[in-house]
Amino acid sequence: MLNEKDKTNIEEVLYAISQIEKYLISIHSIEDLIQNQMVYDAVQMNFILIGEATKRINEDFKITHSQIDWKGMISYRNFVVHEYFGVDVKILWAVISYELPHLKTELHQILNYK
Repeated sequence: MLNEKDKTNIEEVLYAISQIEKYLISIHSIEDLIQNQMVYDAVQMNFILIGEATKRINEDFKITHSQIDWKGMISYRNFVVHEYFGVDVKILWAVISYELPHLKTELHQILNYK
């Protein structure tokens, strides 16, 4: 069951995803991302926010929705915070391109299911 706190945290994750999508409107390749430090920084900050919101989601809820890589989101947040200059842009681009759309779909389904 989706409690109000978990719902709020999922909405925060979805908001951060929408911010990332907005920032990337003019970014069409990994090279574009590398060239635009402001967008790169904004995207990374929103990944930190995704990890923070994910940490606050109830563990039982995470177990119930184990199809989502909750630990991966938190781990990526921790990596960005502690190793910001060591982030592999290729991995970041892969997460943006492949993981975020899937996560967005999964979270919307959870919110709509209630």
